[in-house]
Amino acid sequence: MSEVWPLDVKHRLSRSAMDAIRPFKCVLLMPVEGRFNRVAELIEMTVSNVVKGFPGMEKPNINRLDWVTSTGVIQQEIWKEIAEANLIFCDITGYNPNVMFESGVCVAWKELKQVVFIKDHFFKQQSAFDIAPIRYTEYELTSDGIRNFQEKLAKLTQDALIGFPDRQGNSPSIQLPLEIDFKDNQDDFRIYTPPFAHRRVIEGALEFGSSGSFPHSWASIGKEMFLNFSLEFSARFSNPLGENPFIGVGLRSQHYYANYAHMLYLGRKGIIVITEPNEDPPNFYKDNIIRQDTQIDLSAYHLFRVVFNESILSIQLDDFAHTFQVAEMKKVFGPGLIRFQSSKTWMAINQLKVTNGNPI
Repeated sequence: MSEVWPLDVKHRLSRSAMDAIRPFKCVLLMPVEGRFNRVAELIEMTVSNVVKGFPGMEKPNINRLDWVTSTGVIQQEIWKEIAEANLIFCDITGYNPNVMFESGVCVAWKELKQVVFIKDHFFKQQSAFDIAPIRYTEYELTSDGIRNFQEKLAKLTQDALIGFPDRQGNSPSIQLPLEIDFKDNQDDFRIYTPPFAHRRVIEGALEFGSSGSFPHSWASIGKEMFLNFSLEFSARFSNPLGENPFIGVGLRSQHYYANYAHMLYLGRKGIIVITEPNEDPPNFYKDNIIRQDTQIDLSAYHLFRVVFNESILSIQLDDFAHTFQVAEMKKVFGPGLIRFQSSKTWMAINQLKVTNGNPI
């Protein structure tokens, strides 16, 4: 029975070694009928294009469950595919029993943005009671219908992609106030780094990053989502390369890319920049230079202090200070990660402190 019972398979997978990092994975649940082939092709093409166009992403892994071939028990393979998926499309046209059962497993295991119910626009059977409140994405296989469907698919895929890097790996829970230092040269896994990132504790500091891959060059304070907080940390450049390496921190970060956080960073020539998200294409953010090039000691630790709450975003970096009024900022995110970030350099942190930052 353990081969076919979903929870048994999930528990076994949770105890198994997982890939260090893997591509974005999308699963299609739909009846094993030829009339759904065109829908599957549209989803596969659209998801592939969106993922490949997203910063730092490689070609996705997309499976329709009736494409799955296994020498073992097919149910075991189905539950494994669902457990590992980052985005799942459930085609409930016709209320196929297998699809409905598999969809139930999906909604029990996955976040709201990871499960999308779709159905043929012309399928008008009364909804089952338990799924009647759920929002559906409808499709029509006409020229206009296909274009509209693909636009919706692209938006749904992008929503799932934003949180993708932070769904991999595990981290201990975080309690505030939090103070960490590395004076004893012992690692502290409350600071989470991506699996492929360089990470070591050396000379009283946690050194991390990836000089060649920006998507792997960050560390976060657990997987905790912070809204109002006060942050202090000391950091330095370690092994900087090229003309424009930087170190800094993404505040209320939803993703490592610039338009998903207010990112404060220090460049090797002493420039201080904060990236501010907005709704202006094509970048949807602006790099605001708040201090021009200023001579700094590249080998020294630099003290960052930040207060972010419902009223202000206050920044201090060594002897420089600047305050933003939240009411005047173009775009402000809700709770997000505190994500230390670097580019073309490793980053070394020797101490950090986080407390609640109540509105002033």
